Amino acid sequence: MLLSLAGCNDPDGARDALDGAGYRDIQIVDRPNWFISNCGEKDTYATHFKALGPTGATVDGVVCSTGGWSKGSTIRITGVHRPEHWPTAPQSGARP
Repeated sequence: MLLSLAGCNDPDGARDALDGAGYRDIQIVDRPNWFISNCGEKDTYATHFKALGPTGATVDGVVCSTGGWSKGSTIRITGVHRPEHWPTAPQSGARP
């Protein structure tokens, strides 16, 4: 039963979703932990990736989908790798 909960990956579908959202240099990677998919319980596919995001930062993430039917794809970012010279994001509620 656990295998049915985002137990497979869909490299072609993930590449299409990422390319459409402006990601470049897309690399499909092995799942870091078989039991943790970072996707919802209704997702069939969890495809992990590393790519250059639209902002220019390299990101790790997962594309969650049901395989082309129903909800489409969701891109979830699980890590951001910024060069040291990039400014950090302002903290929530911080005032200048």
